[in-house]
Amino acid sequence: MKHFFYSRLALSNIKKNAKIYFPYLLTSLFTVTMFYSMHALSINEGLLKDSLTAPAVLTLGNYVVIVFSVIFLFYLNSFIIKRRKKEIALYNILGMEKKHIMIMMFCETIITSLIAIIGGIILGAIFSQFMFLILVNIAQITTSIRFDIPLSTVLNTFMIYGCIFFASFLFNIFQIKMSNPVELLKGGQVGEKEPKTKWLMTLIGILTLGAGYTIAQTIEDPIVAMGLFFVAVILVIIGTYSLFTAGSIVLLKTLKKNKRFYYQTRHFTSVSGMIYRMKQNAVGLASICILCTCILVMISSTVTLYLGVEDTVRIMQDEDYKISIYNDIPSKEEVQQFQNNIETSLSKKNIKLESFVARIAYQTTVLNTDNQYVTGMGSDGLDFTSLCSMTLKEYNETYHKNETLKENEVLFADNYKGINDKVRLNDKDYQIKKVVNDTHFLPNERPEYEQWIAMVFKDQKALEDALYNEYLIGQEPSLIISIDYQGDGSQEINQIITKELNQLSDHYSYSSQYGNKISFIETYGSLFFLGVFLGVLFLMAAILIMYYKQLSEGYEDQKRFEIMQNVGMSKKEVKQTIKSQVLIFFFLPLVVAVIHMAFAYKMIVKMFSGLILSSSSLFVICTLISVIILAIVYSIIYVLTARTYYKIVKH
Repeated sequence: MKHFFYSRLALSNIKKNAKIYFPYLLTSLFTVTMFYSMHALSINEGLLKDSLTAPAVLTLGNYVVIVFSVIFLFYLNSFIIKRRKKEIALYNILGMEKKHIMIMMFCETIITSLIAIIGGIILGAIFSQFMFLILVNIAQITTSIRFDIPLSTVLNTFMIYGCIFFASFLFNIFQIKMSNPVELLKGGQVGEKEPKTKWLMTLIGILTLGAGYTIAQTIEDPIVAMGLFFVAVILVIIGTYSLFTAGSIVLLKTLKKNKRFYYQTRHFTSVSGMIYRMKQNAVGLASICILCTCILVMISSTVTLYLGVEDTVRIMQDEDYKISIYNDIPSKEEVQQFQNNIETSLSKKNIKLESFVARIAYQTTVLNTDNQYVTGMGSDGLDFTSLCSMTLKEYNETYHKNETLKENEVLFADNYKGINDKVRLNDKDYQIKKVVNDTHFLPNERPEYEQWIAMVFKDQKALEDALYNEYLIGQEPSLIISIDYQGDGSQEINQIITKELNQLSDHYSYSSQYGNKISFIETYGSLFFLGVFLGVLFLMAAILIMYYKQLSEGYEDQKRFEIMQNVGMSKKEVKQTIKSQVLIFFFLPLVVAVIHMAFAYKMIVKMFSGLILSSSSLFVICTLISVIILAIVYSIIYVLTARTYYKIVKH
C-alpha cells in the first residue's frame, strides 16, 4: 500500500463521520482544557504561597475531572464505534484485513488524540490565566499574577489523556477482533428485542432509592450527615439506574396496554419504538438524571456557601474581636490600660470603640446526656457541649450587676435548648435562679453542632467543687476579652489591636470577624469556583448524552419512519410522533433530579449547619434559581435535539 495511505484514509473517515466525530473531538478538547487549567491552577506558585485552601480544593477538582474524563470519553467512544461497525464490516468484506483496519483505527486515534491534547493544552494555557483571574477575584486572594506554562501540567496532561485515548483504542480493537463481518454489520441494530419486565431489578431500585431517601430524611446529627452523605448518594445512584432500566419498561408496557392512549398515531409509533430500545435508553436517561442532580447539588450548595459568608462569620463569632489570654493573666489595671490604648488608637482613625467586655472564666467540654453534664468529657455528636463558668463576683464586676446567689444556686445561659429550672453537673443538682443573656456572655447564635452553656457560681470554692472531678482536675482560668468597634473590620484595625495585645501578654489566642471573613471567602470562594467549573463540565456531559441519544435513535428510526410515510403518514404526523417520543422521556430525568434534590434538601442543610451556615432560606432560593436555569437550558437542548432527530428521520 502507498505511503501515508492509512493516515489519509483515517482523515477521510473522520470527515465522513463528522456528525459523530465533531462532538467527540469538541468534548475531548474541552475536557483536556479543563484538566490542564485546573492542574495549572492547583500548582500555581502564587496560590501555593498566598492561599491555604484554594490549592487543596483545586487538587480535588483534578481528580474529579480525571474520573469524569475516563467515564465520559469511554461512553462517547462506545457510541462512535457502534455507529461505525457497519462501515468497518464493509472494509473487511471488501478485502481489508483486520490488522489493516487496526492500523487505520490507530491512525484515527492518533489524529483525534493529538487534536484533543495539543489543542486542549494551547486553549488551557490561555484559559487557565482567565480562570486564575476569576478565582483570585471570587476568593479575594492577594497574590502576584504571571503567565507561565508549567511543564509538569503539560506532561501530566499528555500522560493521562494519552492513556485514556489509547485504552479507548484497545477497547475498539477488542470489539473488532472478537467479531465477524456479519456481526459488525448488525452492530448498529443491537437492542431490538423487546425487553422483559425485570421485577428483581425493580425491587432493588425501590429498596435502594428508598434507603437513600430514608437516610436523607432521618439524619439529625450534622456530623453523621457528613459521614452518610456519600452512602446515600451511592444508594440513590443505584436506585436511579435500576428504576430507569426496569421501571421505564413497566411504564411503557402500561402505556401500551392503555388502548385509548396507545392507538393514536403519535403515541403508537413512539411507544412501540422506544420499548424495543429501552435498555440502552434507560442507561442514558439515568446518566442524564444523575448529572442533573449533581449540577443542582453543586451549584446550589457552593453558591449558598459563598453568598452566606456574612451570616457565617456573624454566627461563628458575634464580637468583632475576641481574645483569650491564658497563663499569667494581666491585672485589671493592665487590662484597663489596654482598653484605653485601643480606644485612643482607633479614635485617631475616626473609629469608635463600642464595647469592651473582659471577664475571667473557665472553659471546658462536658458530656451532655439529657441535660446531665459531666465535665472533661465529650463525644463527636450532638451530646458534645462547651461549658463557660464564672464566679458571681466576676460576673457582677464585668456586667455591672448586683446579683446574689445561695448555696447550690446558679445563673444560667445556653444557646440551644433553654433550661429554666434545674441543671445537673457532675451528679449534683443546681437550682437555676435566673436565665441571663448579657452581651458576649454567650454567643446568641451558634451552628447547630456547637452547643454552649454558661453557669455563674456563688464563689470560687463553689465553682471548683462543681467543675473538678476525676476527668477534670485543677483547670486554669482564661481572661476573655470581647471588642466591638464601629464599622466594618480591616487589616489596619487588626494590626492596631494585635500591636497592643503583644504588649499586654505573650500567651494569647485571638480571632476577628475580619480575619474569619477573609478565611471563609477564600475557602467558600474556591468551592464556589469549583462548583461552577464542575457544573459546566457535567452540563456539557448531559448535553452530549442527549445529543448522541437523539442521534442514535434518529438513525435507528430513519427506516421505520420512511416506511410509515410510504404507507400514508404525513410529515405533520411524523413531527407529532417525534414530539411525543421525545417528550415522554426527555424531561423525565430533570423531573427525577428535582425529586432527588427535594429529598436531599434536609441532609444538605444538616451538613451546612456543620459548615456554620445559618439559615436554610438562602439555600432554598439558590436551589430554586438553579432548577429554573437548568430547566431553561434543558428546554433549549430539547428543541435543538428534536430538530436534529427530525432532520435525520425525514430523509
